[in-house]
Amino acid sequence: MVLENEVGNLMKTVRDFLNQINIGYKSRSTFIKVRYTSEYFKIIQFFYFNHWIKLYSIEKNEILVSLRYINNKPLFIGIKFISTPGYRRYYTNKGFVFFRKDVGGGSRILLYTSYGLLGSKIVENLNIGGEVSYILYE
Repeated sequence: MVLENEVGNLMKTVRDFLNQINIGYKSRSTFIKVRYTSEYFKIIQFFYFNHWIKLYSIEKNEILVSLRYINNKPLFIGIKFISTPGYRRYYTNKGFVFFRKDVGGGSRILLYTSYGLLGSKIVENLNIGGEVSYILYE
């Protein structure tokens, strides 16, 4: 039960962060500010290492995040939330391959796995399944 609460809190934090990114892209902002928490910091590092954000810096109690644009267009043109607290979507490694084909190649999928929050390419390489949570359309 404790693990489920931790995953629920992480899902809420990721959802909040993705909403802020989405608003930043729609307003054509180059930076967004989020409050500093350890959860936000982990998520921002994950996005940075996957090259989904340009830069980040910590100033006082805030994290300043530089959004990534390619040819003056947002990196993500849409964000779709798949799993919700009332309806969780889990896939095995084989089921995820079919799900990925249905979604298409121009997207990034975020999953919660036993290894934590991972992107679709890593999940396929590790040959594992998990909870499909978000689709980031490029």
